[in-house]
Amino acid sequence: MGKYINEDSKGIAFGASAKSKLDGLVNDGAKVIPQPDTFQENLVCVVDNGPFGAAGYCDSPEEFQVFTSPTDYRPKTWLIYEHAEAVAQ
Repeated sequence: MGKYINEDSKGIAFGASAKSKLDGLVNDGAKVIPQPDTFQENLVCVVDNGPFGAAGYCDSPEEFQVFTSPTDYRPKTWLIYEHAEAVAQ
């Protein structure tokens, strides 16, 4: 993963868990979607790594391929988030 989202568009930081990141994104207007088959603009993948989570910004088709690797079995939730590019670091 290249760019992460750790706070919402108002600068409010998310907690460390995947649930905290997911809830924060949804509260800031993100929409949960089924796993897409192809790259889309404003695509975010929240990955559950157990005790912590990551909200990764899929900013290119290549990055999308990394997140959808068939050998990566971690639980993931996909979102469309209009502020993704602006807040990703």
